[in-house]
Amino acid sequence: MNNELNKLYIEPSSRCNLACTMCFRNSWIDEELGDMDRHIFDRIVDTMPKSVRTVFFGGMGEPLIHEDIVDMVRRSASLGKRTELLSNGMLLTHDKSKALLDAGLNMLWISLDSVNEVGYETIRQNSSLSSVLQNISDFNAQRAKYKDIKLGLTFVAMRRNVTQLGNLSKFAQNHGFDEVNVSNVLPTDEASQSESLAMRIVNLGLGTEGTPPKISLPPMEASIDGVSSSLAALRQRRYCKFIGENTAFVKHDGNVSPCMALLHSGSTFLEGKKRTIYHHSFGNVGDMGINEIWNSAEYADFRERVRVFEFSPCTQCGGCDYRDDNQADCFGNVKPTCGACLWSEGVLSCP
Repeated sequence: MNNELNKLYIEPSSRCNLACTMCFRNSWIDEELGDMDRHIFDRIVDTMPKSVRTVFFGGMGEPLIHEDIVDMVRRSASLGKRTELLSNGMLLTHDKSKALLDAGLNMLWISLDSVNEVGYETIRQNSSLSSVLQNISDFNAQRAKYKDIKLGLTFVAMRRNVTQLGNLSKFAQNHGFDEVNVSNVLPTDEASQSESLAMRIVNLGLGTEGTPPKISLPPMEASIDGVSSSLAALRQRRYCKFIGENTAFVKHDGNVSPCMALLHSGSTFLEGKKRTIYHHSFGNVGDMGINEIWNSAEYADFRERVRVFEFSPCTQCGGCDYRDDNQADCFGNVKPTCGACLWSEGVLSCP
């Protein structure tokens, strides 16, 4: 089994220029906003193993808000790493696009949660869809001068925008997107839980354990009986893509976490009840190098536990006090526990 670190997410900043209604940042607990110090970034780059193939700038903040983001991209690209970045697109000016492309960016992801102006601005406060689309158009015009630069779209599906999914492919094609990643919303309170499109499927335990076969499907009408449930059964349950693909996350303060779920502390909702997710770090790059942290006994042991995934099935059980947080479960596991993680249920997805 390959145990080498292959993909590294770096959170340049936990600050954001928008106020999105569904964002996990709204439920943070004891989390301070901040930008990554340059010496922390330099330590990351200097100590990450050669096995890292992709560096992805993104987290729970807006990367373009960091004053050194272009230099960060340049440093990553200069090492021959595939370099990607996720942005909400509002700060993607003409000059910023050119600078990122000149720095060696391989793929830009844009986060949009509505393809119409009215719906977009009710979800993404302090933003404008027309402004973002203009920035995307300008980026596309500039990337045409470069070789093999990709553009991706991330979309959080909710009850309020689910009718737009049918138009998403055409929208992506019209605006030059090469790839689309759709995720469900992460419930953080009663309101966002009511927006979820997947909790019933999760609670019923639909899906498959183990690796499902790759299946190419034609278009189908979701309203027809059996279509939705048969597609849901293709989800891989109780599997962590982050661990499975040897990924790690570096928070803006230098703390190294194994996944997006454990990058910050905050509240989520499961079965109508508040649940606290506590941030977990296996070390800080200010004290140890990335390679040293990745190969530590504690981190290696955790990755093995997640691969086996013998955590209590919190999303299917009737509920107990263990389900109130991720510190322990009824199978005897200690922090962090993953039995109620919606990423491992295939509900949430990161590019």
